[in-house]
Amino acid sequence: MSTKGRGWLSSIDKLPDECQPIVAWAAKELANLDRTQTDVYQEFKTKLIALQGEQGVDFDIPHFRSFSRYSVRLASLSKTVEQARQIASTLADRFDAAGSDNLTIVAAEALKSLVLEAALMASGGNLTSKSAAEFSTALKNLAAAQSTSANRRLKLEAEAKARKAIEDMNAKAEKALDVLSNEPGISKEAIARARREFLGVRAKPKKDGET
Repeated sequence: MSTKGRGWLSSIDKLPDECQPIVAWAAKELANLDRTQTDVYQEFKTKLIALQGEQGVDFDIPHFRSFSRYSVRLASLSKTVEQARQIASTLADRFDAAGSDNLTIVAAEALKSLVLEAALMASGGNLTSKSAAEFSTALKNLAAAQSTSANRRLKLEAEAKARKAIEDMNAKAEKALDVLSNEPGISKEAIARARREFLGVRAKPKKDGET
């Protein structure tokens, strides 16, 4: 079977599922940058040896060189994610409430590529069934975010159209009442009542001396 175009699984990628909590712990420790890579590896190795003894799981413990490559891979991914966050944060400051929805769409599309890249990096270039499932879940979450953003945008547009329609209607009614107020036979009281009932406009208080 041809393996062209596919990456090799590292020794860490080949660890059984029972080891995944330990791998996740190591990734967290490396990301915190509070300890040296050598220090984390020694405890990582100790935990794996203990797991072999406790559960009788048979696997090869990764060498430090493999662990070091894994650390570099994580650092590169963390840098990519942080850059994406900084870009999104910078752009968000330049968008208004409606424009931020457009940003959400753009960011979601970019994050899809980022999630796929992360899945491939985590699996050493091979998209395993586990990575594929995580990738699928991430895409579903992004799709849900896009849907929420689209619904919010539609709601904002509908509210804006409704406000515009009311403003136009009031403007036309005001104009019509102005015309009617100059017609003979229509009292000022009737015009004032119409303004009050249809436009919610209260009559202006009369000045001293006015009747």
